[in-house]
Order: sequence, then C-alpha cells, then structure tokens
Amino acid sequence: MKWFGERGVPLAGILGGLVSSTATTTSFAQRSRKEKKLYHALALGVILSNGVMLIRILVLVFIININLLYNILIPFLTLILATSIFSLYLWRKAKNIKAKINLASPFTLSPALKFGLLFAVVLALAKVAQMYFSTQGIYLLSIFSGIADVDAIILSLSQLSNSSLVLETARNGIILAALTNICVKGGIAYWWGGKEFARIVNLFFGVLIILGGLLLFLL
Repeated sequence: MKWFGERGVPLAGILGGLVSSTATTTSFAQRSRKEKKLYHALALGVILSNGVMLIRILVLVFIININLLYNILIPFLTLILATSIFSLYLWRKAKNIKAKINLASPFTLSPALKFGLLFAVVLALAKVAQMYFSTQGIYLLSIFSGIADVDAIILSLSQLSNSSLVLETARNGIILAALTNICVKGGIAYWWGGKEFARIVNLFFGVLIILGGLLLFLL
C-alpha cells in the first residue's frame, strides 16, 4: 500500500482486499464523507476490494481442498465476472482520479494471533454444529461467521469437508458466509459513507446478493 497507494484509489482497493475488504470498505466509506468528489473512485475501490475477497476465497479453498474448489467454482466465477463488468464501467468514470490511502500493516503479530484464535473457535463451533445441528447448524454458523470475517469459516469448512463434512454443505456454507459479509459491507457503506458512494456500492452489492442467492437456490 505504501509503494503503490499514490497510483490511485482503485489500486488501493485491490491491495486493501488482500488484507481485509471490510477494513477497506470502512476506510473508504469514512473518506467518502470528506472527499465527496471522489465517490466514483472510492465506490470502485470497495467493489474491487470485494472482488479480491471472492478470489481470495477460491485460493484458500484450492490450497486446502481441491475437490471443494470444483463445487464452488461456477458460483464464485459468476460473481467475479459480474464484479469485473461493473468495475470496468465505474473505472471509465473514475480513471483520472488519483489519491492515497493509509492502512495499517498486515505484518503485525496482534492480528495474526486474533485470527488464530478466531479460526480455532470457528472450527470448534463448526464441529459442534455438525454434530448436534447437522446441515442447518453449519449454515447458521456460516452466516454468523460471515458477519465478522470470511476467512476463518472458509478454512474451517474446507478442512472439515476433507473428512466428515459433505461437500455440498461446505459449498453452501461458504456462499452464505460470503453473501453475509457483502451485506455487512453494504451496511457499512450506508451508515458511514456519503450518499452517492453508498448508493453505488449498495446497488451493486444488492445485485451480487440476488445473483448469489439464485445460484445457491439453483445448485
């Protein structure tokens, strides 16, 4: 971010998505209230950041369980394609705007320890949900986990689907977690962002949620 942030808000959004798309959304939303003329670029940054999250999910699943990747590939590639098309449209409106964004370094011990603890808790809850509540418990856990962070539940379901969890259940849980996280970021954009910024972000996020819901229903 320190090396390339000055090249523009869209690039900052992409790089921010590698760290945390939720943190990036929060930062850009707050900024959109102060720099209202940048709302196109800031909205594009949030959408690109969310697109990176979708790609990151595919990478995590690929690393842990290649068989599960085949199950989630079509729905996630569809969402990524929709993101690419809308991002291109917004980029044409915001390509001449340059700015700089400051985010904390991802290479710190505290976030790593917090994520390790979150992953352990989510994994334990996933096993308990699977044992006592079956499929419905996994789905409920996926929704609640998606409110805070998608990575922990993605890793947990990917790991469990290597042994005891049905691939279709893991797939649906991952999609639910991703869609829940998108809803949360839409809420952040609405409550903390400027009016035009929030309108663009939530219009597209609404499309993604509807599209993801349809894919979940059809699979």
